[in-house]
Amino acid sequence: MIFNGKLVDKTIRPTKKQLFNEEQKKLLKNRKVVQLNKFIKGDVSAFSVNDLKIFKLIISKVDSKESLFKDFYEITTDEIKALNINEKHLYSETRKTLRRLANIYITFDEGESIREVGLIRNDFKFEKYTKKVLINFNKDMDEYLINLKKNFFMYDLIDIVNFKFKHTIKFYEYIKSQSLNVIKLKIETIKDILDLKNKYSRYTNFRTDVLEVILEEINESSNTLYISYTEERVGPKVEYIIFHVKRIKSDLILENNSNKNKYGYLIGKECEYLDKFYILDSVDTEKYIISLKEALTNNFTNIVKDNDIGLAETLKALFKKEFIESSSIDVEVDEVQRLLTVKDFKKFKEQVIKQYLGKQLVNNLPGYDKEDIISVQDETGYLINTTSGAALKKEDSLIIWRHLYKNRDLVGKIVKDDPTKEYINKIFTIKKKNEFGDREVFKYMITDIKEEDESGNSKYRLFIQNLNDPLAEIEKSKSLLTFEQLKIYIEENSKEDS
Repeated sequence: MIFNGKLVDKTIRPTKKQLFNEEQKKLLKNRKVVQLNKFIKGDVSAFSVNDLKIFKLIISKVDSKESLFKDFYEITTDEIKALNINEKHLYSETRKTLRRLANIYITFDEGESIREVGLIRNDFKFEKYTKKVLINFNKDMDEYLINLKKNFFMYDLIDIVNFKFKHTIKFYEYIKSQSLNVIKLKIETIKDILDLKNKYSRYTNFRTDVLEVILEEINESSNTLYISYTEERVGPKVEYIIFHVKRIKSDLILENNSNKNKYGYLIGKECEYLDKFYILDSVDTEKYIISLKEALTNNFTNIVKDNDIGLAETLKALFKKEFIESSSIDVEVDEVQRLLTVKDFKKFKEQVIKQYLGKQLVNNLPGYDKEDIISVQDETGYLINTTSGAALKKEDSLIIWRHLYKNRDLVGKIVKDDPTKEYINKIFTIKKKNEFGDREVFKYMITDIKEEDESGNSKYRLFIQNLNDPLAEIEKSKSLLTFEQLKIYIEENSKEDS
């Protein structure tokens, strides 16, 4: 059985989620959303996350280079399902969404005036006995979606379909519309972007309920963005958020996930060869064959090279602008793996905090005394040193989390320093009667000391070997001793041997 391009055992069936993800990729992977930058300034607070997803699906059908809208754009119920929308009431939900998109205008604050813009027309059609829905755009939308030559941005539709929070889509689009990788914004500016003006007066609530939810969704679900942030205070108050954005090329993600060859990003691109125009059909990296399909015909031309160097040089000559040196690809893919690890690290940290909230987590860490036990604070989830009672600084916590991430077997292990260890194998003497009734000195070696509980107190029992009779069974002390009693007893009876 073939699944995701791999041969799998017939007895191992893909899960529903895996099948859904494959269907999602198949239906949506080539869909691009292209919009004028300023379109993101429109207030879409009246719409739900599903409304926005369906609207973005419709936009992905538009060719932004066209000068006029088509009469109708077609979407299908399969595509709507692929947006991760509850399919139990798909038909009724889609109708409700299209009505809202047709009847609610988005608003643009243009300073001295408010502009209202219609999205789609109210004459959408559900074709009978098919899965098709036909939709037409409102004339207002042409400046935002077609004949775009500058100041626009583009992203893969599949990158947003698993978002569950409508503000995530809005913020994702804002980041996509920016070219900077370090973006400093006032808190109020972020609220404006998210259509949350005059809401969340307390920053802590905004950070927890909005900002962190948005970034978590983007970092978990997007294949092209990873965003972290730092806070900047003015006095005691957080006034600015500085976002640190890592952008990953979507074609590299797809290539890395589907195990395509390193020239897969060139497939389907146009080139000129021997005064004719061709489209790259395939690249065989094992046989060093480049297969070109002549434009507007079914004629194919194969270029055979001797080795990978020749293959790369030919592709570089054919695709001067698009060709990426292999070392650059390797760097990008390595970065992809690093970011995937970052996501895994975040999940690991969250799971450990959840499991050990209010409990001891670890001790015996590098840079700490043996008696320093690190716990997870019950209310905040912060790491605290139970010896001092102080919460650890952010940078110190990060060092510990990284150490635990690399050494996961240490999580939850509290290593106690055994004070009895130094007495194991120690020889001491006991005076007792021999078989003739005479008192005699017997030599014993301590083989083990075990800790036992007696009325809530820790006490110890000795296990000793008679050195005069090595074949005799190990004896154990009849009474339990405190550590101090144990220490005195052993030291007093081992003086002759010291």
